[in-house]
Amino acid sequence: MMNKWMAIPVITVLALGVIAVGYLYWQQTNKLGDAESEIVALEGNVDTLEGNVATLEGNVDTLESDVATLEGNVTTLEGNVATLEGDVTTLEVEVSTLETDLADSEAQVSSMQSSLATATAKVSSQQTINSALSAELKTVKDPRHFSSTQELADWLRDDNTDTEYEGQIEAIFALQVRALRDGCLVPALVVEGTGGDLYFGNWVAIGDEIYIIDPWTDDVGYFGYLYQPLPSHPLPLN
Repeated sequence: MMNKWMAIPVITVLALGVIAVGYLYWQQTNKLGDAESEIVALEGNVDTLEGNVATLEGNVDTLESDVATLEGNVTTLEGNVATLEGDVTTLEVEVSTLETDLADSEAQVSSMQSSLATATAKVSSQQTINSALSAELKTVKDPRHFSSTQELADWLRDDNTDTEYEGQIEAIFALQVRALRDGCLVPALVVEGTGGDLYFGNWVAIGDEIYIIDPWTDDVGYFGYLYQPLPSHPLPLN
C-alpha cells in the first residue's frame, strides 16, 4: 500500500515532465515554423536581390558601353580639336600675312595718294599756265589798234623800252614785240629822210589818224590822216 502511494507522485512528476517537454517541443516547433517562414521570405528576397543585381549588372554593362562610346567620342572630339587648332594656327599665320600685306598696301596707297596730290597740283599749275598762255596766244593772234592816244600814253608809261635799249633798230623791234604781246599793233618804221638819212621809229593807227613813236623818249607825234578809220582788229579770229 505504501508503495502505491509512493508511485503516484512519481507518475505525477513524470506526467508533468512529459507535459513540459511537449510544451517545449511545441514552442520549438513554432519557432522552427517561423524560422522556415523567414527563410522562405529571405529566399524570396534573395531571388529579388539577385534579379536586381542582374538588372544592375545589365545597367553596368550598358553604362560601360556608353562610357566606351563617350570615350570614343571624346577621342574623336580631341582629334577634331587638334585639327581645328592646326587650322586656327594656319589661319593666324594667313591673317598675319594679310595684315602685313594690308599695311604695305596702305603705305603704297598713301604714297600713291601723295604722288597723285603732287601730280594734281602740277596739272592744276600747268593748266593755269596753259590757260594764261592760251589767253596770251589768243591776244597775239588777234592784235588790235590802240583805241585812243590816252591808252597809248598809259601803255608807253608802263613800258621800259626807252631805258633798256640803246640801239635804234633793237628798240623799235623790241617795242613792236612788246606791244604785240599785249595784243596791240605798234609796227616798226624805217623812213628815209632828206639827204638819205634813215629815221627809225614805230607807228600806230588810232581811229583815222597815224602817230609816230620815238622809242627812246616815248614821244608821240601826229603823222597824218587816213581817209577812213581802220578796223580795230585787222584780222579778227571770228
